[in-house]
Amino acid sequence: MGRLNRKNRDDDGIFSLENEKDTHRDWVNDTVSRASVWLLLLTLGAILISTLWVYGSLAVQLAQRADTAAVFFSKYFSADPVNLANRTETYFTHYADSEISELQLIDPDGNVLCASTISYVRQIASSPDITRAIQRSGHGFAIGRDPLSGAFCLAYSSAVLSSDGEVLAVVRAVSGFSSANVTLLRNAAFFLILFGLGVLCVTLTTRRFSRLVMAPISRVNETAQMIAEGLYGVHIDPVYPGEIGALCRTINDMSDAIGRSEKLKNDFISSVSHELRTPLTAIGGWGETLLAGDLGGDEEVRRGLTIITSEASRLARMVEELLDFSRMESGNLTMQMERIDITPDIEDVVFMYMDAIHREGMTLEYDEADVLPEIIGDRNRLRQVFLNLLDNAVKHGGEGKRVRVETYAQAQTLIISVRDWGPGIPSEELPHVKERFYKGSSKARGSGIGLAVADEIMKLHGGRLEISSVLGEGTLAVMVLPAIIGNPDGE
Repeated sequence: MGRLNRKNRDDDGIFSLENEKDTHRDWVNDTVSRASVWLLLLTLGAILISTLWVYGSLAVQLAQRADTAAVFFSKYFSADPVNLANRTETYFTHYADSEISELQLIDPDGNVLCASTISYVRQIASSPDITRAIQRSGHGFAIGRDPLSGAFCLAYSSAVLSSDGEVLAVVRAVSGFSSANVTLLRNAAFFLILFGLGVLCVTLTTRRFSRLVMAPISRVNETAQMIAEGLYGVHIDPVYPGEIGALCRTINDMSDAIGRSEKLKNDFISSVSHELRTPLTAIGGWGETLLAGDLGGDEEVRRGLTIITSEASRLARMVEELLDFSRMESGNLTMQMERIDITPDIEDVVFMYMDAIHREGMTLEYDEADVLPEIIGDRNRLRQVFLNLLDNAVKHGGEGKRVRVETYAQAQTLIISVRDWGPGIPSEELPHVKERFYKGSSKARGSGIGLAVADEIMKLHGGRLEISSVLGEGTLAVMVLPAIIGNPDGE
C-alpha cells in the first residue's frame, strides 16, 4: 500500500506543499479581510449609536432641568412677576448640575435676569430656542453659538407662565459639547479597541482553524482525488486527532479496501483467463487433430471426443458461474421455491461423480440417512451448490484419496456434508474462502466465485454454508437447510 507523498505539482497533477500553503494563506487573508470589514461596519455603527445616545441623553437632561424649573416657578412665583428674579435667585444659586449645564432665567425682552454660573446680567441677542418658547408659550430646542459665551452648545428653553397663560420669563438650560465629546471619544476608543481585539481574535482563530481543519480537509481531498484517479491504497499521513482523524482513518481503510478489491478483480480476471484458455486449448487441439484425420484408431478418437466433451462441460459450468455471479451482484438471482425431497438429487450427483473420482484415483463414500425430511427450496440451485462442494473436494482433497458425503437430519434441519482429507486450508485464509474472487494460496483451477454464489444461494434458502478445515487434515463443507417438520397443510 502506498503513502501520500507531498511532492511538487506541476501540470502532471501532483500536489505541492507550497501551493497548499499559498492556498491556506490566501484563504486566511480573505477570511480576515471579510471579517474586518464587517467588524469595522459594526464598530462604526456602534459609534454612531453611541453618539446619538450621548447627545440624546444630554438633550433629555436639559429638557428635564428646564421644564422642572419652569413648572416650579410657574406654580410658586408667578403671583409676583415683578420680583420673579429676586424670588428665584436662591434656586439658581443652589443649582446642583452647574458643572454639566448652565441654567438661565430670561425675560421676554431677552434680558438675563439671573443665571447659575454667570455673575453678571446683560441683554442678549435672541436665540431660536428662546423665541420658540415665548411664541409657543411652551419650549424650544436650539443648537449653535450661545449668545452669552460664544461657545457651540445645545440649549433648551421652557416658558414660565402666569395663571392666565402669559409668558413671564423663560428658563433656559444650556450645555456645551465638551463633556459629551469626552464621553464620545472615550466610547469611540473603547469600540476601536474592541475592533482591534476582534480582528486579532478572527486572525488567530482563522489561522488555527486553517491549521487544524483546512489542512487536514485539503489532504483528505487530495487523497480522494488520487483514489478517484485510480491510485488505490494511498494513505493520508499523518492521521489527525478527533473527528478529522476518524475521517482520515476511514479514508485510509476505504483506500485499502478498494486496493484489495482491485487486486482481487485483477487476480480474478487473470485466473478466469487462464481457466478459459486451458479447456479452449484442449478443445481446439483435439478438434484440429480430428479434422486432420491423423488418429490411429477408434480408441484415440473416443479419447479426444471425451476430452472435448469434458472440457466443454467445464466451460459451460464456468460460464454459468459467471452468469450466476452477475445475477447475484445485480440482485437478480432468483429461486423457484417448492416443497422437495432432495435425496434423489444427492444420489444422482454422487453416482455421476463415482466414475470421475475413480479415474482420479480417489474413493467416494456416501452415507445416507434412512429418512430425510423434506425442504422448501429450488432443486436445481441446491444441486448446483452440492456439485460445487463435491467438485472442490475432488480438486483440493486429491492428496487424501478419499471424499465422504453424508446426509442426516438434526434439530429441525437437513444436513448435507462433504468431507475430504486433503491438505486443508490455512487458518488465516479460512474466513475469506466464501468471498468473491478469493482463491488464497491454492493452485487448483477455479474462478474463485463458486463458493460466493453457493453461499448466496444458501442464504436465499434461509440456510447457511459452513466451511471448517484443519491444516494437514482436510476440509469439511456443510449445507444446513431448514426442514419441514410435519405436514405444512395441517392434515
